[in-house]
Amino acid sequence: MKSKILAAITGIVAMVALPLALASIDQVTVQAEGSGSSLNTATASALSSAVAQVNGAALASMALTAEMTATLDTGASSQFASSSASVEAIALQTNGLVQSYRVVSKAENSGIWIVLVEATIAKYARSAQADRLRMTVLPFRTRGAIQGTVSERIVSDLTAHLTSSRKFAMLDRAFEQERQAEMALISSGDASTEELAKLGNHLGTDYMIVGVIEDAGTRTRTVELAGRTLTSKTTSLSISYRVVDAPTGQIKMADSWSGSTPGGSMAGLAAKAADAISRQIMDAIAPIRVESVLGSELFLGQGGKSIKIGQKYRLLLTGEAVVDSYTQESLGRQEVEVGVVEITEVQSKMAKAKILKSSVNIAEKFPSSTFIVRLQPDAAKPAAAKKARPVASLKKKSENDW
Repeated sequence: MKSKILAAITGIVAMVALPLALASIDQVTVQAEGSGSSLNTATASALSSAVAQVNGAALASMALTAEMTATLDTGASSQFASSSASVEAIALQTNGLVQSYRVVSKAENSGIWIVLVEATIAKYARSAQADRLRMTVLPFRTRGAIQGTVSERIVSDLTAHLTSSRKFAMLDRAFEQERQAEMALISSGDASTEELAKLGNHLGTDYMIVGVIEDAGTRTRTVELAGRTLTSKTTSLSISYRVVDAPTGQIKMADSWSGSTPGGSMAGLAAKAADAISRQIMDAIAPIRVESVLGSELFLGQGGKSIKIGQKYRLLLTGEAVVDSYTQESLGRQEVEVGVVEITEVQSKMAKAKILKSSVNIAEKFPSSTFIVRLQPDAAKPAAAKKARPVASLKKKSENDW
């Protein structure tokens, strides 16, 4: 009875997991040629070449070729290599990496067989998000005796903010050792061969966010007043950061942030810093757009951690592109403030806002005109925070350079 229940549970898990597996594995059909001293060896070589075309040479190993040759050699004759039985046997032997194949042509010359096959190979399907601009937040360096936990908190929160914007493909480097261990498990032979299609898909980053924590600490001040000793504590944090083009090392944006709070915790100040830095980067790269208008309600193309209910944003109408006369590079677009909106609802992918005031009829101008919103300066950062000062434009995959 126990075994029947276990089998039933296993079947349910398999049915649930199947759509997920299918969602990450595609089938790609290619033609490939192979040669060998026998028809079976040449066919196995051709199939190995087909695997290499789709998934790279790492999967077209000699071990896999030997396994396919051995499977084909179980036939009673050399014609087994092109039979329907061998197709099923190869699919079984490779656990689905070679989904199916057919021999297009075969020829023998001086004892050497040349075989052309058409094979359907399993290929890992990358998420569409991988086509976004790729960013990596690397551990921030620290000056002096500053604790590393401050850097870890800033990097973690900054990564979370940029990820929730859904504008970038954020790549993880903090848990790289764990990722490599998982890939090693797949390549060890314990996983199905179809899982090998996931190897060789590690993404490189376009931009690195790096920084230095210049100062972080809590200072105590003691004052004698009317015979009494008064003590106050102030927590302060100062950070400089850069956005660097990974392939060239070119600095695309450089800025700094500093803030302090009476008696506050360093963790809370680090969270404020991450929020402000992510906003500075987002404002330079992809300011929040109005994606839809319904009466006096606006639907904004960003949600997540960086937007809060009750925040007020400046509503801006964008105009013509502004070009630097010296470099001929885009400086962005003209922006004219036409109103103020307030956030009323925040979702994971978008936010809703109501129009508090506006000098134009947005419903009439939308969608032929482009509207963006920027957080009002007083709400965007603590009083001691510095204003963003981008020193260069970052290249964006759209109409504007950032």
